[in-house]
Amino acid sequence: MKQIKGIFRIKGFSRVLFLTLTIMIGAFPQKSDAMTIGYYDTSRELWGFDGNSYLSNAKQWLVNQGHTLVTTSNVDSSFLSGVDAFYTGLIKSVDNSEVLAMQNFVDKQGGFLFIQTDWASASWTAPANTILSNWGISHGGDYSNDSGHYTVGSSDWVTSPNIVTNFIGGAHSVITSAPDSFEVLAKDSADRTIMGVFDAGAGRSSDVLVATDINFWDDDYGWANASNRKLWENIWKSADKQTGGNDDGGGTAVPEPATMLLFGSGLLGFITKRKKLKIA
Repeated sequence: MKQIKGIFRIKGFSRVLFLTLTIMIGAFPQKSDAMTIGYYDTSRELWGFDGNSYLSNAKQWLVNQGHTLVTTSNVDSSFLSGVDAFYTGLIKSVDNSEVLAMQNFVDKQGGFLFIQTDWASASWTAPANTILSNWGISHGGDYSNDSGHYTVGSSDWVTSPNIVTNFIGGAHSVITSAPDSFEVLAKDSADRTIMGVFDAGAGRSSDVLVATDINFWDDDYGWANASNRKLWENIWKSADKQTGGNDDGGGTAVPEPATMLLFGSGLLGFITKRKKLKIA
């Protein structure tokens, strides 16, 4: 209480300065790394975030992390300009304008694109391959190795914040072609590549992550597996780190209110001290 009363005894320039700093502190938002994540609605996506009983827990996890999820029936440059990441899910179709918009989103805007696909004998294979062809990546084949999936390398995508060594899946395809710079992240029990990431090098994230078998489609099966949940967390934490407004992600850090308050208090104390010295 004494400190509060003391504030109101500050006179002249010092009071004006204090009030100005107080307003400045209120104007500065807290530093936030949360992403805006876009995804297709059920008019386009077969088993994803918007509807069905699938992926509801995976979606809720993202919400609990503070991310904002926005849905669309059409991916264009206007929609993608307002998101940090886009999750395709298993889509029924894709048109040329959407393919170009996604390429621009990754190659120029530095956004994160998560291509989730699955076994090849399905309607989602052609759309996924059409999008991935932007970067010389493709997938195909039908395999069923529900166990024995393992991660590869020491990338943050599979080691941070959780060290994931194995996970479960179901019927899946494999990566059949990719550029030399494509980073393999996981393989199935026959050593076929089932997950990897390509960095287009445009700043921020600029990554295309393709997963042909991480089973989250059934909350009672895929999501029930602790390793699967940890892998899901790693993927989005890595994307968050790169696209968010933090120093590690290449963005501009916004000072927190506590930092501004400390700065303001120090400056005010300096002026008050200087004033006392003048009087003496």
